[in-house]
Parts: sequence; structure tokens; C-alpha cells
Amino acid sequence: MALSAIALATAGLIIFAANRSSVKHQVRQLLTARECRGCNLAGANLSEVFLEGVNLENANLKDANLWSANLAKANLKQANLAGVYLISSNLVGANLEGSNLENAFLEDTYLAAGNLKNANLTGAFMKGIFLVNADLAGANLEGANLWMANLAGANLQGANLRNALLLDTNLEGANLKGAVMPDGRRHEY
Repeated sequence: MALSAIALATAGLIIFAANRSSVKHQVRQLLTARECRGCNLAGANLSEVFLEGVNLENANLKDANLWSANLAKANLKQANLAGVYLISSNLVGANLEGSNLENAFLEDTYLAAGNLKNANLTGAFMKGIFLVNADLAGANLEGANLWMANLAGANLQGANLRNALLLDTNLEGANLKGAVMPDGRRHEY
């Protein structure tokens, strides 16, 4: 019985090591080719890396560390960014349409003019995020922390803001038509 447990533990370590090796290989591919569509970068450390304009459409970046990374104009459409650390990162003009950012950490991130249409930002920590003129139409921001966020001129048409924290949030000129507000009421105009 003890031999079986040791064999299972060893097999698990080999699989884990193979997965880490695969992630490292795909990180090298991303840095070289500036593209890694559909690749698995889960848990990768890309902190402070220059990734402006890269194509990561449909990529898995779950729990990745992108702290202070430059992803300006990057294509992250339909990417899995659940639990990702994008604190103090630059995503100006990035395409995150349909991406999963559930429970992501986006504190003090710059996402001006970003495309977040239909993105899932449920439970995301977005304190101080800069979303001026960003498109969040149809986005799910339920339970998101938007304390001190700047959403001036943002398109939040049809977005779900139920139970979101909007304390000291700048919504000047934002389009809230049809958005579900924190109290559950739909914004009519």
C-alpha cells in the first residue's frame, strides 16, 4: 500500500513538472513570437514584462502574475484571466472582450479605452482602476470592488453592477443605460 502512495505522489510531481515545463516553453514562445493564441500560461510569472500588442486570444492565464506588466493594445479576447494579478499594469486600448476576469486583482491598473464587452469581472478587485472611455457593455461586475475607480465616459450599457462597491467612483459621462445598479435596480437612461 505504501508503495502505491509513493508511486502516485511521484507521478503527480512528474505531471506538475511537465506542466511547469510546458508553461515555460509557452512563455518563451510568447516573448519571441509576440503571439500565443490559446496557449496555457496558467500561473506564469510575467511581472514587469513588456507585452504591448501581443496576441493572447483564448489563452489561459489563470492565476498568472502580470504585476506592472505592459499589455497596452494586447489582444486578450476570450482569455481566462481568473484570479490574475494585473496590479499597476498598463492595458490601455487592450481587447478583453468576453474574457474571464473573475476574482482578478486589477488595483491601480490603466485600462483606458479598453474593450471589456461582455467580460466577466465578478468579484474583481478594481480599486483605483482607470477605465476612462472603456467599453464595458454587457460586462458582469457583480460584487466587484470599484472603490475610487475612474469610469468617466465609460460605456456600461447593460452591465451588471449588482452588489458592486462604487464608493468614490467617478461615473461622470458614463453610459449606464440598462445597467443593473448595486441595489439591483435597472438604470433606465
